[in-house]
Formats: sequence, structure tokens, C-alpha cells
Amino acid sequence: MRLSIQANAKVNLLLDLTSVYPDGYHGIYTVMQSVGLADTIHFEKTESEIHLRCSDESIPTDEKNTAMRAAQLFFEENKLHGGINIFIEKKIPTQAGMGGGSADAAAVIEGLNHLYQTNLSLEAKKKIARKIGADVPFCLVGGTALCLNIGDLIAPLPPLPAYTIVLAKPKAGSSTKEAYKAYDSLRSVRHPNGEMAVNAYLSGDYKRFFALAANVFEQAIDVPGRAEIKAVMRAFGCEFSLMTGSGSVIYGVFSDSEVAARCAEALIRGGRNAILAPAAQTGLIVE
Repeated sequence: MRLSIQANAKVNLLLDLTSVYPDGYHGIYTVMQSVGLADTIHFEKTESEIHLRCSDESIPTDEKNTAMRAAQLFFEENKLHGGINIFIEKKIPTQAGMGGGSADAAAVIEGLNHLYQTNLSLEAKKKIARKIGADVPFCLVGGTALCLNIGDLIAPLPPLPAYTIVLAKPKAGSSTKEAYKAYDSLRSVRHPNGEMAVNAYLSGDYKRFFALAANVFEQAIDVPGRAEIKAVMRAFGCEFSLMTGSGSVIYGVFSDSEVAARCAEALIRGGRNAILAPAAQTGLIVE
């Protein structure tokens, strides 16, 4: 039995860190948005063992990979005997802050739920997801959502209007572990007013939301090329631009799709990797 799932990437429209828990995890206050850039995960049900392959040979396929950990946890939590062959067709860039590994893990949970007919509720799937990483529960749901604590509290928000998003990845990647370490070393942090920003979003005042939105990691890490990419996006009149997650992708939100396309072309001419990605209303698409 075979199955394929598209796993959408995400951007953080707002990202703040609120506290540090006894286990070392940081509390988050973030508005996440699915975007139409996806890995495709192919599954083949087998009688035993978990095998993982990836189109990007630089990505590990052992327990270091979140998709492998998701598969192992799924079998353990549901006391299942069997196996699965997983092939990840990689499109979401790594070390980009776009939740590629988390999206893959979410797809594995959903794929195994289908293939093994476990009929897990969303809460049961999120219980597995939160053991893997803070972004995985959101990637199961997708769309637009306010995510709190360690990403396990998810409050869906109205869909983002028909803005076009330009994604640009600098040549350098960004290590999540190093980003958190750099954040923890800051002596002072300018925190965005998340509650005010979300209230503006809920009232439909998107310009005010964009004005209030920020990513605290931009104060902690310096991604080479970030300032130049943002300058190009501003020159083309983006509503706002921000680094997503712990970096390194920079995105700009545009109200005019043609202007967004011209911005992406200008970034490409300047030697940047840039693509257009519409806002998406779901995290996973079962094919």
C-alpha cells in the first residue's frame, strides 16, 4: 500500500520567546503561516523495519532526522508491529527557519495514521508531534495560527488575505541550536507586543499587524545578506519583511502579485535564491 503527502513549509509572521522552562525549552508566542512550498513524502507500507531515504543526500536518514523519529514514535506510541519505506522529495531548504524537518515529521505521523488505519484524533497526533519539535504540531494543522508555550497550544486565526509572499534564502544557513544560544546571551531584548499585534490581525487591520510584528531572533543572529535582501523588498513596496524562525530565509509580503514577481526577479538577478509562495490554508495535502 502506497501514499504520498505534500508537506507545506511555514513562515513566522511574528515570533517572540517568552520564558525558559525547567527542561530548557523556550516558551514561544508566534503567529505561523503555511506557504505553498512543499516537500513531498512518499510512503510504502512494509511488514517490518523503518527505512528512510531523501533526495538531498546531505540530509541524515537516521535518528537525527525528524521524519525517522516521528515514525519510530508512531509505532511505539500505538504499539504497532510493521514497517514503512519513506522517501522525502526535498524542496524546502534546510537551515532556513521554514520548518522543513517539522513538516516532514508531521507528514509521517499523518501518513502512518492513514496506512495503519489508527484513526487518531488530532490531539493524539499532536501528542506525538510535540515530542519531536515545537513546530511539528502546527505543521499537522497548518493555515494561520497563534502558537504558544512549546508550540503545542494552537489557536487558529482567520486566513491571511490574498497576499503574495517572496521567499529569499541567503547562501548561509542558520543553526537553530546556535540561534537559541545567541538569544540566551543577549543582555536585553526588545519584545514585540504580541497581544496588540494579534488583536490588530483579528480586527482586520493588517497594516498595523505588520507594523507591530517582529522576530526576536533578528536581534540575536546576523545572517549575511539579510539587510540587503530586506532593502530590495522595501524598494519594491512590500507590506513588511522579516526573517522567519531562527533563520536564515527572509520573506516579504506583497499586496500586488505582479510587483512581488518583479521583486523576486530582481533578487535572482542579484544572485539570491528567491521564489514566490502563496499563503496556504493547510499544512498537509494527502494525495
